[in-house]
Amino acid sequence: MRHGISLEQKILLAFLAGGAILLGAGWFAVSSGRAYLAGDALTDSLHDAQRALLALELSLSDAESGARGYLLTGNQEYLRPYERALGEIDRQAEDARTLLAEQPEAVALYWQADAVIRLKRADLQHSIELRRDAGLEAVLRGTKTDTGAMEMREIHLQLDAIRKLLQVRIGAELARSVERSSNTLWWASAAGIVLAGLFIAAYLVIVWELRERRQLAARIERDANHDSLTQLPNRRFFERWLAYTLARARRDGAHVALLFIDLDGFKAVNDRYGHNAGDSLLAEVAHRFRRIVRGSDLLVRLGGDEFALIAPNARDGRELAQLAQRLLAALADPSEPPLTDPPLGASIGVAFFPEDALDLSGLIAAADEAMYTAKRAGRNRIAFYATAVATSDSTTPAVPAE
Repeated sequence: MRHGISLEQKILLAFLAGGAILLGAGWFAVSSGRAYLAGDALTDSLHDAQRALLALELSLSDAESGARGYLLTGNQEYLRPYERALGEIDRQAEDARTLLAEQPEAVALYWQADAVIRLKRADLQHSIELRRDAGLEAVLRGTKTDTGAMEMREIHLQLDAIRKLLQVRIGAELARSVERSSNTLWWASAAGIVLAGLFIAAYLVIVWELRERRQLAARIERDANHDSLTQLPNRRFFERWLAYTLARARRDGAHVALLFIDLDGFKAVNDRYGHNAGDSLLAEVAHRFRRIVRGSDLLVRLGGDEFALIAPNARDGRELAQLAQRLLAALADPSEPPLTDPPLGASIGVAFFPEDALDLSGLIAAADEAMYTAKRAGRNRIAFYATAVATSDSTTPAVPAE
């Protein structure tokens, strides 16, 4: 036998699914965070490499300026910026190589520039030594070509090519970062929507299940308190409601009337036409009685062909007699199709709280005794318990069947 998933299992599945989505979102967030950090570190490294190459180029220019000053003047003071620039060139070249280590194309271009840089440094050192040993004339004779300027131009072009390559790499990394941001935002939004949808669905399922349970509980309560044939309250509900009504009347000093109604001639219908016809007859009788009773009254089916009516705040016997007479008349209403042939009647007994009894069982017994008094008096009659006790051979009033 297959069983549906219980509410507890559905809630558990919803929380497991939500937890899985949260774990996935957390893993994605961690992965994206690491990618962001790695991308930022790479971008910073590329920017540092660009700055190192620019500094290297500026140091070469400083070294060339210092050497030129010494060559023209022979003043040793110009060699100090030259020597300081050489030291900076060595450090900056080392930084550039380290920062470019993860960029193969840039490293290849750097080694080409490094060869020209070394050649330029060698030419500057040779010119300084020649000036120191042979004087300015010797230097001038050896520097009639523009080799030095060509070397500096070549170094500038090669370092600029490396910087442009790094800039392209930086741009690509920034584009990936933007793409990662968009993807993260999209997946976060999607996860949020799915998670919200999941919790909304779980909420709706829970609400639906609880409503179903409440409706089932209400049906069970109704089935337990109502007669399935006539849809009237049953004996169980009757006793609970009568106890409540009596307690309230006792508290407020009010009066309560109880009518017991037993159909006359119903057994003959069952015997002659069968139980299905009897059930239809009971349902029609309940329908007619329901149209007669007042809004404050409670009509119930006690079982079989017995009915009862609780009338709170009732103390006028004449009013109750009129109500009982209307109930009898409803069984033979000429505007309605006949219920049976011969006509169906009823014996009605009436008892009052607190005049006839002071508790539930006493009031039920009094109404039941009055009803049997009506039957013994000739059926299709109304009998009051007080009258039945006072004069055992009379009913008040007697209402013969039409």
